[in-house]
Order: sequence, then C-alpha cells, then structure tokens
Amino acid sequence: MNKILLCLIFISTLSFGQVTTDPVFPIADQEVTITVDVSSTGLAGYSDDLWIWTWVDKTSGDIDAPTNVNPATAAQSAALMTRSDSDGDIYTITFTPTTFFGVADDEIEKIGLLLKGADWSDGQTPDYDFDVLSDQFAVSFTSPSLFPILVDASTAIEVAVVASESATLTLKVNDVQVTSASNTTTLDHTLTAETEGIHEVTIEANNGSEVVEKSFTYTVRSATVEAARPAGVIDGINYHTDKTKVTLSLLAPLKTSVYVVGDFTDWKIDPDYQMAKDGEHFWLEVTGLTSGQEYAFQYLVDEAIWIADPHADKILDPDDQWISESTYPGLMDYPEGALHSKWYENRAAVLQTNQTTYTWENTNFKKPEKEDLMVYELLVRDFLGEDHMNYQAMIDTLDYIKDLGVNTIELMPIMEFGGNDSWGYNPTFMFAADKAYGTKNDLKEFVDKAHGKGMAVILDMVMNQNDIPSPYAQMYFDFDEFKPTAENPWFNQEPKHPFNVFSDINHESIYTQNWLDSVNHYWLNEFKFDGYRFDLSKGFTQVDSDDDVSAWGKKDDSRIALLKRMADEIWSHTPDAYVILEHFADNDEEKELSDYGMMLWGNIYHDYNQAAMGFGGSIELAYYEDRGWTNNYLISYMESHDEERQMYQLQNFGKTSGSYSIKDFNTAIDRLKQSAAFFFTVPGPKMIWQWGEYAYDIPIDENGRTGRKPEKWEYLENAKRRELYLTYKELMKLRNEYDVFTKGDFTWSPDGVQKSIHISNSDTSVTVIGNFDVSSGSINPEFQHTGTWYDFISGEEIEVTNTSNTIKLSPGEFHIYTDKKLHTPAAGIVTSIDSRQLNEQLMFYPNPANDVLNIDLAGLRVEAKEYEWVISNILGQAVQSGRLVPTQTTTLNVSTLTKGLYTFRLKNGNQSISRKFIKN
Repeated sequence: MNKILLCLIFISTLSFGQVTTDPVFPIADQEVTITVDVSSTGLAGYSDDLWIWTWVDKTSGDIDAPTNVNPATAAQSAALMTRSDSDGDIYTITFTPTTFFGVADDEIEKIGLLLKGADWSDGQTPDYDFDVLSDQFAVSFTSPSLFPILVDASTAIEVAVVASESATLTLKVNDVQVTSASNTTTLDHTLTAETEGIHEVTIEANNGSEVVEKSFTYTVRSATVEAARPAGVIDGINYHTDKTKVTLSLLAPLKTSVYVVGDFTDWKIDPDYQMAKDGEHFWLEVTGLTSGQEYAFQYLVDEAIWIADPHADKILDPDDQWISESTYPGLMDYPEGALHSKWYENRAAVLQTNQTTYTWENTNFKKPEKEDLMVYELLVRDFLGEDHMNYQAMIDTLDYIKDLGVNTIELMPIMEFGGNDSWGYNPTFMFAADKAYGTKNDLKEFVDKAHGKGMAVILDMVMNQNDIPSPYAQMYFDFDEFKPTAENPWFNQEPKHPFNVFSDINHESIYTQNWLDSVNHYWLNEFKFDGYRFDLSKGFTQVDSDDDVSAWGKKDDSRIALLKRMADEIWSHTPDAYVILEHFADNDEEKELSDYGMMLWGNIYHDYNQAAMGFGGSIELAYYEDRGWTNNYLISYMESHDEERQMYQLQNFGKTSGSYSIKDFNTAIDRLKQSAAFFFTVPGPKMIWQWGEYAYDIPIDENGRTGRKPEKWEYLENAKRRELYLTYKELMKLRNEYDVFTKGDFTWSPDGVQKSIHISNSDTSVTVIGNFDVSSGSINPEFQHTGTWYDFISGEEIEVTNTSNTIKLSPGEFHIYTDKKLHTPAAGIVTSIDSRQLNEQLMFYPNPANDVLNIDLAGLRVEAKEYEWVISNILGQAVQSGRLVPTQTTTLNVSTLTKGLYTFRLKNGNQSISRKFIKN
C-alpha cells in the first residue's frame, strides 16, 4: 500500500503554532502525546487552564470527542492540557485515540484539534490536524519545518527525515540521489542550495515490500530585475480593460526582492512571479486570469516576510470561518497554502477582475450644514444584536434612526481589524472593509440608502495607530520587542504620546502622508462617505511628550500644520467633506483648527453627568462661544462609546435628599429628560451614542470595555424609558423644524443647580428653565418679554406680566417656554412634575359640579400673593373671572352656568394651571 502521509510536524508549519506528536507517526490504538506551542496564537501568555477540543475528521462527517463540552468542567478532566513548568506557552496531553473517541481504529485517519479556555469567550487557537496510522508504512521530513522555502544560492539547508519503520532511505534533489542510508528510521543531511529556480527534494523509503515518498520544494532567489512601472500603475491592485490580467505594485523601501505567491502559483514560490523593481516600488503583471474569479495571494518580501497587499480592498484571514453565510454569502475559504507558522503571516489579499459594481441610486445627496449636524454614533457589531451584526440589517433599521430626528450616522471603524469582534480601533488594512459586517457592496448600499433618507454617513477613521499584521508595520518590525524598527518609513519605533496603542504612525513622514491621503480619498469617493471623525487626532504629532499627558495637550504648531495639510488634501477632491477631530487639546489649538473649517468633538459627559446626578457644576463648555470659538463647529455630546452610560451612573451614584432619590429608576429617567432639554436646545452640532435615547444602562466594562454589549430594544416597551425616547425625538424635532434652536441668538446661565437658556430670533423666543438640585428651588426665568407664552411639553399657556417673577421648581423639574405656539408633542412626554401632579396639588372639586366649585390653593408650588382665575366655555370665551389668595379654600358659585364642558384656569404672571370640569 503506497500511501504518502503528511505528518503533523509538517502540517504545523502550515498553521499558526508549533504542534508535534510523539510518536511522530501516531497509531490509532496506541498512546500519543500531543504538544502545542501557543506562543504565536491569541492564547500566548494565557494563565488559566487550557482544554483540548478535538474531533476525528472523516469524509462521512466529523466525530467529536465526548470531552467536547463548553464550558469545560471537572467532568472533562481527560481533556485538560498540562502546562510546561519551563515554558508557560507549551502544553501537552497524552491519550489513546481509540479510547479517547470511543471508536474503532479504522475510523481514525486524521485528528483535528484546537486549544481553548474553559469557555469559548476565554479565547482559542486556530484548528490543527494530523494524520493517524493503523499499520501503514510512512516517511516524512522533520526538518526543514517552515514552508515554502526561499533561499539564496549556496545557502545550507538542514534536512532531517524519519520513517515509521526501518527502511532504506534515499534523498534526491531534482531526481538525482545525493545520499542514502540502509536499515534505519532516520536520515540527516545538509544540502547546499543550487542555482536559481525551483528545486524538488524527495525522500524515498523502501522497507523491502513497500516504497513511500515525501517531497518538498525550495526556491533559490534570483537577482531582482530593474524595470520601470507601466504608465498609470499605482500601488495596490491595478485592473485593466483586459479582464484576464492585473498589475500588482508594492511600495517597499529598503527591500531587495518580492515574490507574488498565490492561487495562480499553486502557493509555490515561482521565479516567474518575482516582481520587478522601480526605485522603491516592486511590480508585476499577472496574466492568464479567469474573468470574475477571485484569487487569493500574498507577497513574500525578502527571505521570510509574508504580507497581504496593503492596498487590497478584501483581506482573507483564518477567522473568516466564523462569519455567517447570511452576513457574507459565498465568502471564499482561507487558502491552505497561505497558512504559516506565525499568526501574523496569515492574511491574504484578494483580486478579482470584472467585479460586480454597485449602482448608486442617490447621486445628488446634499449634506447637512456643519452647524446642524445631529449625529448618531453606532457600532455595527452591537447595535442590532449578534444575529444581525451586518449592513443589511442596518439598512432595515434606517427608518428608526431617521424617525428619531437624526440627520447623520457615524459608524465606528469598519476597516479590516484583527479578528471579527472589535470596536475597530485596531485597524490592519486601511482600504478593506472588514467582512464581519458584510460585503463592500453591502456597505455601499447602506450609505446609499441613508442618503436616500436624507442622512449623511461619517466614518470613524483611525490614523493614529495600526495593529499587526498591518503590512507597512510588519515589513519593518521587531517581533522580539514587538515594535517597529527604527528604519520603518511609516511608523515610529517608540510612540510619541502616552495614550498610544499598537504601532504609532509618523505623520511627518512623506510615506505616511501619501498613504493616508490615498486612504482618505478612497473611502470618500469609492463609498461616498460624507466625512471622517479622526480618532485620537491629538496623536498626529512627532513632538515627544513621553508619559506627560499635560505636555501632550499643549498647543502644538507642528500638529496643527499636519492636520491642516491633511484637511486641505481632503477638501481638494471633496470640498464639502466633514473633517471632525477627536482632539481634546489646548483650547487655543482647537480654536485655530475650528477657524480653519474643521469640527471637533466636545466631551461634555462629565459636566452633564454631574449636573444630572445632583452635584451641580457648569455645562458651559457645551457651547462654542463659551470656548471663545468663532465657528459653531463643536460637536458636543453627553455620551459616546468611551464613557460610562449615564443611566448607570444616575442609578448607582445619584444624589439623595429625603424621599427624593436620583437612584430611583423613574427619577433617573426624568433627570435624563432634563439633561436632554439643556442639551438639544443649545445651538450647534450634537452627537448621541446608540441607545442613549432609551436610557441604556449596561455598564461599559461588562464583558470588558470593548467587549460585546447586549442590545436591549425591549427597553422601548417600558413606558418610562419610552418617555425619554419621545423626549429625545421631540427635542430633535424642535431643532429640525424651528431654526430658532439652531440659528437664534443664544444666552444661558449654565452654572449652579438652577439653570436657564434664552434663545431668540425675529420670529420666536425660547426660555428654558430647570432645577438640577435634589430639593425645591426658585428661579428667575427672565422671560424676554411679557405676554402669552406656551409650555412646549405640557401645551399649557401662561400669561407673563412680569418677566422676572420667580418660579418655584421641584427637584428635576424643567420647562421649555416659547412665545409662539409650536407643534403638539407626542403623547407621553412629561416632566418630573406633570400636569396630573399640578392638578392634584390644586385640590379642585367636585367634578362634575352642580352649583359650586371648591378651590384649595394651599398646595400650589407657584409663588404669588394672589392669583387670577377665569372660567371659559367650550368656545374659549370667558364667562366668569376673579382673584384668589393661596392660603384660602375658596368656593366659587357656578350655578348660573349652563350645562356643558368648561375650563378653569388659574394664572399668575408666569404660569397658568388649567383643568376642565363638567357643569351639570
């Protein structure tokens, strides 16, 4: 039986970590010790127990081991790995396959395995597998162990061979015998690499009755040919009118050779696919392609650097196996030939001629003005839950976002990132949409449909850092120190500021500027995004602040120049693109950037949170003029992805006074309504974080700060949470329908516990008052003029005869008064003191009435020496009137009124209370 078997020590070189078996050729009904080195996997440095999850791979279907139970418990002790005492990343386990799986030996030909923590959420390695023998004769190479092999001429190649039984072992190179040994199970030999090209090394084992072979190839590197790139070729994948070819180009300064290895080379290092060199660029025309077919490929840079194309728009990685068919239909498998021993080498680019292009429906979208942006920040991963974390599901939800009153959606980063589960701030390939959320055409459709509903879409762009395996980092990287080398043209060897994560990008490098300019152009033009929110833009500097956060934030003229240069480049091709900075630097620097036309995030979380929790303080920095800015380009927000949820803070840390507790659920909701009233009525662009509109309260650190959070759409079924949702909706409607809230003259008193806002234009005046204390308090409303005013939320009228008469407010109470009747709010919006509560304090009885109405004013909160009252009929005509003092219980004679429905209204200069009654 001439069966050529591939032993695990060879297979492992095509995987992520080193896996070996003892014996080298396992026998199904005999003990085997499996050793796994996890140092090159996501479990490197893992400190808890690891377990083996294993299966028998058969054409009729996999057979799981009985120990495959998640989460693992003491009952699965047979699957518990043993950690090495000398190296904590080395694990072993010993078992007999037939016993472990409970199957016969003829059912076991290949065993698959991975290591994992007690629960899947603890992490895992990729899949491995190895062949198992029954009584077959086999031979394999135990050295070399890294494939494919590229060497220079005359390089020594150490070869080691093992056979499953004593035999004559004959080593050949290109079918020419170089050495042989008899009656042995091992053979060691040093080969000298021959001339340029591909060479095949074969081991032949003859035990007298059977002959088996095993082969590998190595390639001797050729001198790189110098040749100019064809006109028009740029870095990345260049497509042509001829759909059977592409031209590949890679910028690789200081490198001497690059080979293209892929599906079209059968994943071998082929001299015909060595790239020519043009200065610092390497290029190659690949021909003979099938139109419309996808091909995976990598670059082999110099002897042993494996990268995917940094400009590719689709990247494959082994984690793709976890992406569902519903999210990404027909996703091609990660090619076995692209698997290497180091995890960071396992990325492959995809090229495809004659692709299906997306046809845009909305080609004349007009962006909202900067000052009017109402931004909804969301994370595709979490927004609709685990079963709907894709663009197609998001498209179905656009009506909800639009109906809320939002005119702009901001997507947290969607560029290719490590794994499938991330906030996205660990980008690796800047031109590729991560497949975890769907296809690139799905993303285009999402943007297109949002435009069709009048909403802009902003992309959160990460340009402070890249994560490995970012190709431009990986080509010049010290993996022992795990940081870029000093010669890296794009990245700093040491970060220049204290908040850096991953590899810090050098924005003064011309290489960086050209790279990132092309990234900015790509997403705006290919996907029609309307602008960017640049993450950690304060990090775009080469001024080294070390660990000094204060020094990092000081005005940095070089950083300002870098940001202006980048913005100018963006506006040169997309003049109306939003350029938004997450900056948080010295105010003088932010003002200069705002004056230049850039917008900046304004984190007002702490200030609004302190006020809502009852601890007072000022919220003045939510308004651009209070920062001394000229342009209203401050995007203020009370929550973002980075902050703790407000509802969680109020329910856990809110202030309490007597029977009034902000920790109480209903009270906390009312406090959030009050905050919203003092947030949305401040002119200027605003941002809300997903789910804030219904008081999401899952703490940010649940499942880790950046870990998945459960969606809670059922919260909208809670009447009180829905009140908050409706409050958000109505306040945004005010901004969208009445320009006094966005263009009016604005003043406010944002300090202390009694706060007020005043806005006016030629048509409308607005006065907002609120008590942020935990006890009752009085406020001078300072109405802009006397006359009739309307409480927007309750719909009640008040007659203002003295603009400075104080109004007593219960804790958490607020009002939005306008001197023009606006639309009627949605039902269910109430302040913490609603009309029902006011009327209960009025003590109004009986109803229906016969001859008298009893009016008790003792419980009223309104401060006045006397009140006017008026009774009106159904036509609004006054039929009786008079005056009352608040300490009396007054009986009104209504005997002369005819039967019908009437309105009783109690008034002072600043407030009116109305109740309807029936006269019998």
